Amino acid sequence: MIQLDVPKTKKNLIYETLKARIVRNEFRPLEYLNEKELAYQMGTSKTPIREALQELGRNRFVTIIPNKGCFVTNISLDDIREIFELRQIYECAAVRVAAQRQGNGELVALLKQYEEKVSKESNSVQERLLAGYQIHSAIVQAMGNSRLYEAYANLQDHIVRVRIYFMQRYLHHRVTESEEEHRAIIEAILRGDPEGAEEALREHLAHALEFIRQHI
Repeated sequence: MIQLDVPKTKKNLIYETLKARIVRNEFRPLEYLNEKELAYQMGTSKTPIREALQELGRNRFVTIIPNKGCFVTNISLDDIREIFELRQIYECAAVRVAAQRQGNGELVALLKQYEEKVSKESNSVQERLLAGYQIHSAIVQAMGNSRLYEAYANLQDHIVRVRIYFMQRYLHHRVTESEEEHRAIIEAILRGDPEGAEEALREHLAHALEFIRQHI
């Protein structure tokens, strides 16, 4: 994906900082975000804070309610279901292409490294979950479609937010099962089986969504 080296404005930097804190769940779902306090914390005026919050609202990270203020968007089952529906669209298309090509060199190397990462006893649950997340991202990126990956990249932030939110509570219970599902996807890609890869991915996403549905 070609990236232009465009200087970031103060609003852009504030946007990225606030978004990162929301994604990492440092700002909790439904938490009130006070413009004045944020401006003080970040050493700036309220104008770039307000502009950043408006952009976060357009991208569904916050909800701005007239006469009440700005609140971190809740993580509801409907939101999660929509995210998973989009994941199916993007990832299933990408995994078929990856399997047809049996992966490019970079993707094959990453897929093979996955087993090493998840088999290390020293790795934490968070590290093992991150390794799985990187697999999904790499499969989409390996498709070589910059427009598709740009759209997926915006979705990724919401995916990570959901992962971190549930990881802090329940996802450690699903790590081993998830790793087995990733292995099935990887094996299908490496043997050049598009149908098998897509089926394995769909089953993985369905199991993950059902697990979250049971624990939300």
